[in-house]
Amino acid sequence: MRKVVLTAAAVVLLVESVVVGLVGLILGVAASRQHMSVGGLSSSRMAMGSWIGQGVLAVFLLVCAVLVVLSAGREAVRPAVRILLLVCAVLNGVLAALAVALSGWAAFGLLIVLTGVLVLAVMLAYESPLLTESSQAQQ
Repeated sequence: MRKVVLTAAAVVLLVESVVVGLVGLILGVAASRQHMSVGGLSSSRMAMGSWIGQGVLAVFLLVCAVLVVLSAGREAVRPAVRILLLVCAVLNGVLAALAVALSGWAAFGLLIVLTGVLVLAVMLAYESPLLTESSQAQQ
């Protein structure tokens, strides 16, 4: 069950990184074609900020997905990967809260489901001492 959930979390993170990268690209193109300034900030700088910010977020999610895939094949998940999964879950929760205001309830629901998968992966990443003791006692 643990490997299936970690693999699902990796797929979710991979898809999310691609979507975030595409949204950043589209937002950057839209900002650069506006030809107006907001508070003295030119449209080219707004576009560059969108590309850089969304690009960094997409790379972060991609790195998380790769680390989760690598730890799905191992017996124990390293503490750094657990912390990274927690950071991704919190990030998805914040994005879900922003999505309600900016995109609507459908985007919120999707992001909450993704957050649930990540939280489940974090919960299953920890080895339960009760389960390992009972399984060793049965053998």
